[in-house]
Amino acid sequence: MREKVEKKPLIEIRGIHKRFGNKIVHRGIDLDVYPGEVLALMGGSGCGKSVLLRMIVGLEKPDRGTIKFNGQHIETLSEDELVPIRKKIAYVFQYGALFDSFSVEENLAYPLREHTALNEHQIHNKVTTTLDKLGLRGSEKLYPSGLSGGMQRRVGVARSIIMNPEVILYDEPTTGLDPFNTQQILKIMLHLKQTGATSVLVTHDMHAIFSVTDRVAFLKDGQILALGTRDEIKNSPIREVSSFIHGESY
Repeated sequence: MREKVEKKPLIEIRGIHKRFGNKIVHRGIDLDVYPGEVLALMGGSGCGKSVLLRMIVGLEKPDRGTIKFNGQHIETLSEDELVPIRKKIAYVFQYGALFDSFSVEENLAYPLREHTALNEHQIHNKVTTTLDKLGLRGSEKLYPSGLSGGMQRRVGVARSIIMNPEVILYDEPTTGLDPFNTQQILKIMLHLKQTGATSVLVTHDMHAIFSVTDRVAFLKDGQILALGTRDEIKNSPIREVSSFIHGESY
């Protein structure tokens, strides 16, 4: 009989504590993210979802605790030491965070020019291919000011994935979007999941959580109150979780 092989976490978060002044954000967070999964961080405003996301890519440092990516500690790395990590972990900012003075093509080309040895012809081809995959062909020469909010988000995702990262971190990617653009973002996330990308998603969008995720972590009072598959969380007997999902006070 063949032994079952345990999947090793790609990201390991242990004993994370974080506070800003008198506000305690995390009180000992333990969490694993496995290769190829989409994990959602769910909970009320101010519970530390986005802070945890930022810690994974080194934009915030924990006060105590450790974060490992592929077995490497990242909580102690300097900005220079984080550069190779950030080539493998993409961060999709809430509103795209595009360079206003760059066209769409220039926004996508920027990380390739900064971090690869590709020539201009190769960069152009990679930009075109990426835009094509995300349904953005024809927008190459447009500037962010000429894009709708939904298109800005999609271009932001395109720029984040153009380096073929192992992990994609999404910070409220569908907030404020109309149903069409929300669906476009979710389609992109599902496509990336099918290619084997690992994703961590911060959102209040219940439809997004229960459409694209494999597991959900529910944060409350600086700790993980519940962790399970999307069906387990959807049917959770924990009152706070159930109330949050159904928009009730708790």
